[in-house]
Amino acid sequence: MTDDSCSGGSCHGGQRLLYEACIPALILTLLVNRYGVPIDSNSAVLCWVAYTLSLTPLVLRLARRNNDGTKSKAFRPGADDGAVWGSLLVPVSVLATSVGSAQPHPAIVLSLGMSASFTAYYQWSHLRRGARYIEISCFIWALWLACTVVIGYAGKPAFGETCGTMRSIAMLLVASIVQHAWRSEILRSLPRSFTMGEAAVFAQGLTLVALDFALVLSHRIRNGARDFAYWESHMHVLCLEAIVLGLWVSATVLARVVATGVLGKRARRGVPGLAALGSVFGGFGVLVLALVSFISHVNPVRWILVTALGSSAHRAVLAYWVVLLGVAGCVYALGHGDVSESTKLMLHVKRKSYHVLAALMFAPGLVHARLLLYLGFAVAVAGFVVVECMRALDLGPCGASINTFMRRFIDYRDAGPVVTAHFYLLLGCALPVWLGGDSVAGLAGVLSLGVADTAASLVGMRLGRVRWPGTAKTVEGTVGFCASLLAAIGAVLWLKGDAGMGWHWYAAVSAVVGVLEALTEQNDNLVVPLCMFALLQALA
Repeated sequence: MTDDSCSGGSCHGGQRLLYEACIPALILTLLVNRYGVPIDSNSAVLCWVAYTLSLTPLVLRLARRNNDGTKSKAFRPGADDGAVWGSLLVPVSVLATSVGSAQPHPAIVLSLGMSASFTAYYQWSHLRRGARYIEISCFIWALWLACTVVIGYAGKPAFGETCGTMRSIAMLLVASIVQHAWRSEILRSLPRSFTMGEAAVFAQGLTLVALDFALVLSHRIRNGARDFAYWESHMHVLCLEAIVLGLWVSATVLARVVATGVLGKRARRGVPGLAALGSVFGGFGVLVLALVSFISHVNPVRWILVTALGSSAHRAVLAYWVVLLGVAGCVYALGHGDVSESTKLMLHVKRKSYHVLAALMFAPGLVHARLLLYLGFAVAVAGFVVVECMRALDLGPCGASINTFMRRFIDYRDAGPVVTAHFYLLLGCALPVWLGGDSVAGLAGVLSLGVADTAASLVGMRLGRVRWPGTAKTVEGTVGFCASLLAAIGAVLWLKGDAGMGWHWYAAVSAVVGVLEALTEQNDNLVVPLCMFALLQALA
């Protein structure tokens, strides 16, 4: 289907972006209007202000068109800037976790405040300098400040009974500053690895984790050792936050140390490089574990070991993972080791085989050992970060070999200094579990990436003829995505003996997620699982 009035595909790019942006708007509308938000009586006004303000990047992005050629070299090529997702993905995901809860949480308020802040920055950064530049800039930031005041006033109960309006607003301002600083640091230090929206999502997520951990630590310092029973039941959350913060700080410090040139090329590739890696990660690891022990009065190492090995179901799942990884390693060594002469189709199949492996590994864990899987994802992320630091910074004798192996499987989205494909796959499977999804919602990442995305790729490459406007994805691939996802959901419900919420709703979710996978230029391993999780939570 073509339109003679469109030039260079810009019209189709605008249509694609419009259709794509309707999906998070739809999810947010369902979450807000059907369930409300557990903040207080002003929650409707609060969410409406943040919601309407967050949608304005769409208008600006459509005005600039999808192929205007002005995108910064700091952003990942081959994609739009992702401003809509930078504004809406984190609030949508956080709001989805609050469905059915009457207890307010600071993450809801902070995510809405950061959404408004990012939107205001996006509007301001794309203003054209002219006669009314100062007046329009003042209006944008005044509107943002008014939105922040409303959010701070309505959301103050989330920070505690004694929290006043000024303190709540101050928390929002701190969150806005921190997320802007971290987004800028991500784009500066890892150019061409992320779109603006992807960098914003990661910066907002890190900010939520850091501020929540800081609030817990300050509460422990002010009030002393209390609530031991509470922390014993929430140790998994505390350990996850500590691991994420420790990894972020360790990787940043290690990169700065290597950039100073203290380690020469020869030393970096030898024992001194490994010593630097171990010292930085080990030092910050001990620090965050000590903070966890201080907050909870529980030895985190002992708790992790008891959790992992203290249950027969956990031990069985661990043995299953070891066997599955061993079989996968043997298969790769025997038939998948040399991809240099592979065709495009075979290379694509080998990349998608990791999606299938993820589905086979993680689905049984969620059914039989949910807490173990929760911690296992955190440990896997830690391992990926350490290995990627060895590869990207060329540390130790294995750094070059790891780089050679990883470069065999990269695609156009890995244009920057870090290889992100495996991180997105792992995080796409982990985030629905970390956010608290049960049953099908918790398996959103495993089903959409391990099953449906793989089917869509293979069907699209073999049978695809009709392409979606403005993309290389095919309608036939999307049909394969939707059909396989619906079948996988049916299999999960049958195995668990769960009637679910009705097949028409699951079909609708599969269709919406399938269209999103076809239209988005953001990394679908991040966007698709979170949207599927939020939709399932909203319709549950």
